[in-house]
Amino acid sequence: MPLALRPRWQAPHLLGEPLKVRGLHATFHGAEETKATYTTYNAATKSTQTHTAVEHNDIVRSEFLLSGRERKGFFGNIADGFSTLFGGGEHEILEPGEYPFEVDVQVPAGARPSFAGKKCRVFYELSVLVDVPLGRDIRALHSFRVVDDADTELPPPAPVRTRYPEDQQRGLLDSWFSPDIRVEAALAQSTFREGETVEGLFVLETPKPLESRAIDVRLISVESTTAHGHTDKHVHMGEQLRIAAGGVIEGNHSQRFNLPVSLPGPPTTRGHRFSIDCFVQIELDVPWAKDPKIRVPVTLVGPMT
Repeated sequence: MPLALRPRWQAPHLLGEPLKVRGLHATFHGAEETKATYTTYNAATKSTQTHTAVEHNDIVRSEFLLSGRERKGFFGNIADGFSTLFGGGEHEILEPGEYPFEVDVQVPAGARPSFAGKKCRVFYELSVLVDVPLGRDIRALHSFRVVDDADTELPPPAPVRTRYPEDQQRGLLDSWFSPDIRVEAALAQSTFREGETVEGLFVLETPKPLESRAIDVRLISVESTTAHGHTDKHVHMGEQLRIAAGGVIEGNHSQRFNLPVSLPGPPTTRGHRFSIDCFVQIELDVPWAKDPKIRVPVTLVGPMT
């Protein structure tokens, strides 16, 4: 259902003396925001520059006239400014004091709830602008947190498992620097709400003795974003849980584990130019080699509101 918000904007600190005002305007803006960091090379100076592209995909944008007149264009503002300078112009005088206004805004049904990650976010903001002739316009901004009031029903439990290197292909660096092993990870189910527990099984097969300092498991959340044609990624790392101490592994090794679910970053979701993918990651700490790891895809849901 659409959500009606009634913010009350007050500006007692803005009006310490009489103020000429053409109009008071408000904008309610909700959008998906994505960022992507990229570099460019300047051949002339032989230097590299880092840039950040930012792109918005609007969810809602509503304009309101709280008081006075609609905003003029560039030339209309100049003409009105000269008129104001000589005692004319289209404006009203606001005496020192407090001027509250109420604005009704609507969040569309099914709109994505607010969240903030490292490279993407969903936000809802009400901005207020005081159009001051012959002066700098006064601005105020208020953010709203929109939550998902629906009782999200999780799908029935379904087991999931991933194999390495069959499901997760062995890359070039793994071929060169990682030990030659086969790994499988299985979970009793693939969807979890914050506060629940992941029950899993880890199985390792090695053709020759493998020295390991430890085996650790954690939840991770991967943000993948696109902004103005540039792509970026950020990995949120959850708290690490040690499921096996160091030692020499020979032949087959299996280990059960129970991992408490605490969101490492934003929950699993997808937008127009971003995705949040979550995994259970199991990693071996192997001396003098690239540490092999396996990721089992899961769906993470926030706590019930």
